[in-house]
Amino acid sequence: MSVAVPEAVEEASQRERAMEVFKSREFDGESLRMGQVLRRVREELGMNIADISRKSLLRKDFLMWIERMEIGQIPKGYLTPYLRAYCVELGLPDSQVIAQYTLECGAVSEVRNSAPIPKIGEISQPKAKWPLMVATAAVLTLVAGGAIGVTQLVKPASELAPAPAIVAVNGARHSLFDDADRAGRPLPTHLPLELVAARQGWLEVRGADGTIFRSRVMAAGENYFPRLDAGWTVSAKDGGAFQWRVGDVVIGPLGPEGGAVFSVSVDQKLAEAADMAAPTVASNGASKATR
Repeated sequence: MSVAVPEAVEEASQRERAMEVFKSREFDGESLRMGQVLRRVREELGMNIADISRKSLLRKDFLMWIERMEIGQIPKGYLTPYLRAYCVELGLPDSQVIAQYTLECGAVSEVRNSAPIPKIGEISQPKAKWPLMVATAAVLTLVAGGAIGVTQLVKPASELAPAPAIVAVNGARHSLFDDADRAGRPLPTHLPLELVAARQGWLEVRGADGTIFRSRVMAAGENYFPRLDAGWTVSAKDGGAFQWRVGDVVIGPLGPEGGAVFSVSVDQKLAEAADMAAPTVASNGASKATR
């Protein structure tokens, strides 16, 4: 007569076997690469690809490519957040997995940038070819000539005019940009819009599907380039601790001084930045898009 093993005991046994595979990087005497380790850990835990996909909201084919270490199939810049999400479901230390995985597959550069995509400033180099340089030169010329209104662009951050009121977004919506008129003018996605911490503060950046790409305290002077024209939103405990910038031009604070902000639209701010910081660039982008 067999005695049923309590479910909790069986789960503990599965977890123990899975962690042994992870620590030894071996299975049945065979040395494993990190992609294979993830697969064996998943199997020891009694989980299949569909289980992980359902819980992590990652596509099944992405998970299979991760296990096979076929990173050429993974969208550029998304390997690190995908690995982190996978580790959460398997209960593994994500920092160790990411470091070893990227080392083995030659994608070490993936862990040097916590943003899900490469920084626009790096993509657009050399800066001498930046269309924004032309717009900046034009702005400086107008300032020298005493043009009305341009002085707002070159004032120190402390003298900025109050930013428009920040409106909290209902969680059922992706972002404030859902209400914007996209047909009016294409967004200038080449504009290097970034968030810079004026002082230490907590920042959270989410994708349109709710994926969290950053949620931590940023040090003073630290910057972040969010993905543009993708429905991303930003939240902070202190809106005044962060500034929107395009190059050296300060667009404005993320929100009111000392006040929390929720789900501020990156794309809405991008449209404002195009008008404030680089009107020439914005018009050029629109004309090219309509050709």
